[in-house]
Amino acid sequence: MKKLSLYKIILLLSALIFAVPALAQDKGEVSLPWNEFKNLTNIDKNMIVIPIETFEKLIIQTGRQDYKAQNIAGGNVILSQAEFKKIVDGMKAPTGTSITPPFNYLITKAVYKGKMHQENTDFTATFLVHILKDDQYHKIPIIPSSTAVADIRVNNQPALIVSESGFSNIVLHGKGEFRVDATFSVKSSLARGPYELALNINRTPITLLELEIPMPQIEVEIPQARQVSSSERNNVTNISAVITESSAINVRWRKKFEVVEKLPPKVYADINHLVSIEDNALKTTSQVNYNILHSEIETVGITIDDNVRILNITGSGVGEWQEIVRDEVRQIIIPFTYGIKGNVTVNIVSEVPLSAEGLETAFTGIKSLNTVRETGSIGIELNTSAEVVITESSGLERVAPQTLPNQILTRSSRPLIEGFKYSRHPYQLMLDIRKHRKVGVPMAAAYSASAVTLFTEDGKIIHSIEYRIKNSSKQFLEIALPENAQVFSVFVNNNPVESSLNDRNSLLVPLIRSDLSSRADDTYPVEIIYAVSSKHFGIFGTKSTALPAIDLFTSQIMWSVYLPHGYQYIYFDSSLEKEELIRGFNILGGDQRTYDAEIQADGLADSDRVRAGRAAKAEMSMSEFRSAPMVAEDQIMQIRREQEFGATLDKISAPSASAISTTTGLMPIRIRIPTSGQVYRFAKTVVNPEDPLTMEVYFIQSWVPKAVKWTVWILVILIIILLRRKLFRFARKLALGKPRRSENDAEEEKTVFFDDKGKEITKNDE
Repeated sequence: MKKLSLYKIILLLSALIFAVPALAQDKGEVSLPWNEFKNLTNIDKNMIVIPIETFEKLIIQTGRQDYKAQNIAGGNVILSQAEFKKIVDGMKAPTGTSITPPFNYLITKAVYKGKMHQENTDFTATFLVHILKDDQYHKIPIIPSSTAVADIRVNNQPALIVSESGFSNIVLHGKGEFRVDATFSVKSSLARGPYELALNINRTPITLLELEIPMPQIEVEIPQARQVSSSERNNVTNISAVITESSAINVRWRKKFEVVEKLPPKVYADINHLVSIEDNALKTTSQVNYNILHSEIETVGITIDDNVRILNITGSGVGEWQEIVRDEVRQIIIPFTYGIKGNVTVNIVSEVPLSAEGLETAFTGIKSLNTVRETGSIGIELNTSAEVVITESSGLERVAPQTLPNQILTRSSRPLIEGFKYSRHPYQLMLDIRKHRKVGVPMAAAYSASAVTLFTEDGKIIHSIEYRIKNSSKQFLEIALPENAQVFSVFVNNNPVESSLNDRNSLLVPLIRSDLSSRADDTYPVEIIYAVSSKHFGIFGTKSTALPAIDLFTSQIMWSVYLPHGYQYIYFDSSLEKEELIRGFNILGGDQRTYDAEIQADGLADSDRVRAGRAAKAEMSMSEFRSAPMVAEDQIMQIRREQEFGATLDKISAPSASAISTTTGLMPIRIRIPTSGQVYRFAKTVVNPEDPLTMEVYFIQSWVPKAVKWTVWILVILIIILLRRKLFRFARKLALGKPRRSENDAEEEKTVFFDDKGKEITKNDE
């Protein structure tokens, strides 16, 4: 390969940039054979030939205005190599090409070399600092201010030092690499313990430590070091360590000592038993805390009674356990995968079957082998409906359950019913477990039900029912629909689902499992929409319907019934509680609740007004119930269901016949719901599956009561006309009345009587 000098490389780059711009592609790259490039630039000759346009571009890059070409021939400029190099050297870098470094400076490496004396340790630290920006001064933290610094030099020259932000900072300017040397001293002691050295440092990616300790036969520990090596020479121990990125180095050392004789291990055991009383067994979780002194051990062991079954043994370093019989005693040998010393925990899960004859059950626990001392605690929890009686206890001390160790209290999912402690074996606990007949609780429940029913004049009855379900393990919701019911759609948690019929002709809706970790009242909706047919509305008569029974207990139900306009609804009869608006008879007309979507929406826009009873525009009001009170929030949700009833049916449709055959839960027809009607509400709390949910209404066409009213008024008018004279005289007599006479008038009107002789007859003569 041909070697190029620096001068020729400059010529090559210049030619690539300026001499052949027409050959550049979109990627900004040029590729020329070497011979063609030599011929183009005459690189092997003393003279350089370039186009005049390229020459002018070079001159512009230098910023000079007075430079003129001397030799021009054929549109080219002929330059000597010296002239061309002078032009290239004067060129300026184009603006906008500088790259901003990600950091102003970097401290890449630190080496700490220390020599320990009787009362202190002298250190020399060397740092490699790289300045990446050369347009400003930089303050670089080197040594923490808490360290007594003797001197700091940069490239063997005295450094500018300033104390700031808890560090001794040096001031540097100019781009490049700098070597910083710092000399300082740290307090230490060789005369008395504890033997330790604490060194505060600056964090660096690479940190090395070299330390001389004038003591032989010592063991050194550096927690921050990943690698530590030591050597001894002339009663001096030399330490070398690679330190992780940290803000401190802690060095501790102690004298080595020889173990004359290996002492046998001493093992202490403390066992915490949690006894869970299940339906058919006593399940015990035992936490064995070993404290092993002096020497390592490879195995531990326990003894168990014949009726105890070991289910599992776990722990750090625990291997596969084995069961043996030695001296007619069952023993469990628990090996470790490595030698164990200090504290170790072994968890043992065991069970004791309960007596099928109802006899008392004995709990004797487990006994650790080859231990100096064993102590323990026992906590008893009840995980069944059985009754537990402690009939006998020996070798145990009864304590309050809340005073037991936390290892027992935190493991228990239920409150503890008994607590015991023991300090030695053997001990025994006799438990009389009396089982009682269990009472089943429902696996699912309907927290509430919201029903909306629409009556049409031609006899169609459309029901939309939403149940709020809480389910733990129930597979289906069974809904007893009428025989002639046509199911439009079934939704579970707002998703369409496939439903089926059982042998009792009841609809089976598949349920999902509730999130048992959530709130107790967290439910999901199950909605069904179906229709039944009946006779159309006549002049007068009755209309009745019923909600289907479900195989779940329902906390409360609210039922809204839409009835068409043009009829007077005289009386409502229902197995549910009727609202106050319809409790009595309504023969000649009375209160009505007319549904209007705009009024409903306006009323729901301000829930505070709804709660306060100031509902929208007098026709929109909350219902009042006597024996089934419903809170305002539930009624607001029911009103919203009434609003959404028409929209729900209107948007459920099947776009094509093929979609109907493959898509489940979609209604195969489209239904238009009237925008107005009369709506009345019913409610009931504590609904059992066998409770009937019926409603019957007596109706008459609105013109009939009006005709009766007009007939009555006409008859009254005719009677008045026929009896007008008598009525007039009677009215006149009532108006005039009988006049009242005074005493003088009475004397003037007095009649005088005479006898045969012409003598006046007086009252006495009479």
